[in-house]
Amino acid sequence: MKKFSIISIIGFFLMACSNNKDCCVNIDTAISIKYVNMIGENLFELDSGLNESDITIYHRINNEWVKYFEGNLDYPKGIRTVERGDGKYLVVFPSATLVENNYSETKIAFSGTDSDIIKTEIDKSNFNEIVTKVWYNGELKWGGSQSERIFEVIK
Repeated sequence: MKKFSIISIIGFFLMACSNNKDCCVNIDTAISIKYVNMIGENLFELDSGLNESDITIYHRINNEWVKYFEGNLDYPKGIRTVERGDGKYLVVFPSATLVENNYSETKIAFSGTDSDIIKTEIDKSNFNEIVTKVWYNGELKWGGSQSERIFEVIK
């Protein structure tokens, strides 16, 4: 009887701990951008083109641009480059701080005078954090009906 009681108590605790419905958050925010020049050359593949180390990301927080750097993450600058079948892409992890309604803003600074703004609509419900729309410098580039957040920008 003692063994049965101990096994029952252990079983009860295991069942109670395994039903935690609030355990997980689905985060899906990455945006892939292929930067090309006017003749279609990938700017990350040119000697005088773009370089990930020269790009700085800023998040709009409390109506101010704050430089992004999280040293504890795999991508502390909030970006990385990735090789795809048709060339190199810049992957941007946009701000999850909402500026207004369900929107966030991220600035990509290429130099002291050249920067672009990404505005994202973010669904933050049901333990989700998912980008559903992307605007690049005010132009809608991706809507939630497509499978991957991937687009091309001419610089």
